[in-house]
Amino acid sequence: MSTIERADIQGFVLSGYAAMHEARYVFLEVADPAGARRWLGELASRVTTAIAPERVRCINVALTCRGLAALGLGEAQLSTFAPPFQEGMTTPYRRRVLGDVGPSAPDTWAWGGPSASGGTVPEDRVPEDRVPEDRVPEDRVHVLLLLFARDLDAMEPLLEAELSLATADGAFRHVHTLRPEPLPGRLSVGKFGVEHFGFADGMSQPVIRGSGQDGKLAGEEARRHVAATGEFVLGYPNGYGELTPSPWLPGPDGTKIDVGRNGTYLVVRQLKQDVHGFRELVRAHAGAAGSDPDAEARLAAKLVGRWYSGAPLARTPHRDDADLATDNAFGYAEVDPYGERCPIGAHIRRANPRDSIAPERARALELTNLHRILRRGRVYGPELPDDATDDDLVERGLIFMCISANLERQFEFVQQTWCNNPKFSNLYEEQDPLLGTPPPEGGLFTVQGSPIATRVRGLTNFVTVRGGAYFFLPGVRALLTLTTAT
Repeated sequence: MSTIERADIQGFVLSGYAAMHEARYVFLEVADPAGARRWLGELASRVTTAIAPERVRCINVALTCRGLAALGLGEAQLSTFAPPFQEGMTTPYRRRVLGDVGPSAPDTWAWGGPSASGGTVPEDRVPEDRVPEDRVPEDRVHVLLLLFARDLDAMEPLLEAELSLATADGAFRHVHTLRPEPLPGRLSVGKFGVEHFGFADGMSQPVIRGSGQDGKLAGEEARRHVAATGEFVLGYPNGYGELTPSPWLPGPDGTKIDVGRNGTYLVVRQLKQDVHGFRELVRAHAGAAGSDPDAEARLAAKLVGRWYSGAPLARTPHRDDADLATDNAFGYAEVDPYGERCPIGAHIRRANPRDSIAPERARALELTNLHRILRRGRVYGPELPDDATDDDLVERGLIFMCISANLERQFEFVQQTWCNNPKFSNLYEEQDPLLGTPPPEGGLFTVQGSPIATRVRGLTNFVTVRGGAYFFLPGVRALLTLTTAT
């Protein structure tokens, strides 16, 4: 196996920068192609690589297909990149694949949606009053500057300096900024704290072979969690032992310059969470259980697949156990094949079925690891108090980010075949209870049990997409090559 070339890989690929409590995701539009290429070339020397962890601040950068075109790459050059990256998220086909319909239709997005003057009109045309007036359409989202800092005192000068350099002499226009906000007092829980529904997050991630973390795992744990390097970084063997197709540019004398090696694709989606709606559904259905004081927490755990602490239902089905909060060493095939501990349609079981999708456990883990993604998300918006009667008209949610070398086989497969599939694992007319887009009459969720199963009815859109785009996160050498290829 080839050694991972850490000095050429952007640090965000191997680390979510958990120690960096402040982050800013800055969207830039190319205004002057020559100036923009010059800035990107200079930025390459400041980009944080995977060679060593940073302690004060980190800088990474990614580009959309429209951004590469704005820099001067032609159609033939762009055609070597992955089809989803070229097409973007807003085509009618990808709306269906990703479940971006109804209240999550791209026309309603704050950023990344179709421009007013172009694109195919979808069948579920969004009413004009639901289209944001100040939205940033996809044809203006060119470059994503990812900034991380230890604290606010370090972030403020970093953001000011990098914005000043990017917009100097009219190279870029600053069009939008996303500002994740760690939930106060909860930074020690999970990788990035507690998400807005109240669950500890970030404990379930694949481990990249060759990253160094894989050396700590062996046997069953290695089979469960370690995925091939090429599943997340281009230029290395993937789970099939092959190289995922890599973008390239024409070189001298008919040669090809590989601009994909040590790069990857980055998915960014802004997901608004209806925290009050989630709490109300849990309260209403748990109230039918009578005087059981743990009914609400138990039902919420059934929907998610973990207790609020993060403890998995597969390990502790009857009560929360903080000692198991970061436990990721579990499967379903032996202890819970029929979903009586963790419901088959629970969010974490859909997003990562582990050893339950084939009769033979080892083969099931192999198949599942062909569809893993590296999550890099953070929350945004203020925490909703427990006694709130509504969401106070303040938006809150998750800035979902994930890394995958093959967008179709990894991110899109998980979204379509596992999360949005109404017949997932022999279910019927159900979707992911958190991410799904249920029908107007409300969605369904089955809680398997013995002697009988029960059904939760009336699920609404607890998560609504507010923006999204596919980005390419190049290696450092490729970043320099892309800035000179015109």
